[in-house]
Amino acid sequence: MGEPIPFPQNFQRFVQLGCEASQKQQWTEAIDYLQAAYELKQTFAVNVLLVTALLADEQYQQAATLAQEQASAYLDSQDAGRLYLTVLCKIHDFIGIRKLCHLQPGKQTPTFWTQQLTLVKQAEKLYRQQATQQIKELQKALYQLSAVPIYEQLNLAKRAQQLPQTEFVLASRRLLTDLYVHPLLRANFLDELRQLGINTAVEYLWLDETIKTVVPAELKAITEVASIQALQKQLFTQLAADPVLTQTISGELALHAAYLYPCADQVITQPKVWAAVYLTTYAGKKNNLAAFATAEITAVQDWQQRFNRLTQRLSE
Repeated sequence: MGEPIPFPQNFQRFVQLGCEASQKQQWTEAIDYLQAAYELKQTFAVNVLLVTALLADEQYQQAATLAQEQASAYLDSQDAGRLYLTVLCKIHDFIGIRKLCHLQPGKQTPTFWTQQLTLVKQAEKLYRQQATQQIKELQKALYQLSAVPIYEQLNLAKRAQQLPQTEFVLASRRLLTDLYVHPLLRANFLDELRQLGINTAVEYLWLDETIKTVVPAELKAITEVASIQALQKQLFTQLAADPVLTQTISGELALHAAYLYPCADQVITQPKVWAAVYLTTYAGKKNNLAAFATAEITAVQDWQQRFNRLTQRLSE
């Protein structure tokens, strides 16, 4: 790693040596020292130093993974924000950058995001010229998404973030109406279009196998739909004293919300009944059902069984 360090657990010493190595552009040595420091204290300042060194050493994926650990802090600083988006651009996460430009999180000015949008458009144009074959192969794989096992579908959905926006939207439109693409993936692609601010109508195949026409930009996030919020409030009010169970049910509810997206409000018309059934299913609180009609309870249980079948498909 370079010269011996007299105090192996000295955080400040690791940072000092890492900075000195960075100034000399001795990136391997700098990365070793800064990683040692970061293992001791995961501060934002060291994260930035380490990401900068990894970027200079062309270890782009490692830099991106590390930066994403403290993404919100990066987006609160203009210089760090530029570094963060540069790293995302290096791993061709065009959709991730586009979503940030649309949502404009953190403390950046609108001008900052306008500038970044211009840069990502330029990067997409260059990528189209340099990676024509890779783009075509990924598009082809996405068009045949339903023909591969579910684990491969999930992997391809993640890789789709590396497409320029025009190609991503085109591929997404086709997947949104593919009966054999898992509903969770269809919901996620629709939500991606929402986060991109796509304001033209798209067709969406819902669980009942009917085609819905929606404008992604007009939709709410999957877990911010009114009925989901109402159901969540009912559940969490009654589970306030049990954080472990709250977390379990929260995860299940998020998954079920995705299955129902974007039509949850048409299904969850009685959040109190749904809450009572969820509490019975996950917490064994059967007394919660006494206030509701059998038909109402059965209807929710039928939906739960449908959700469970869809979730089981994820492990096939």
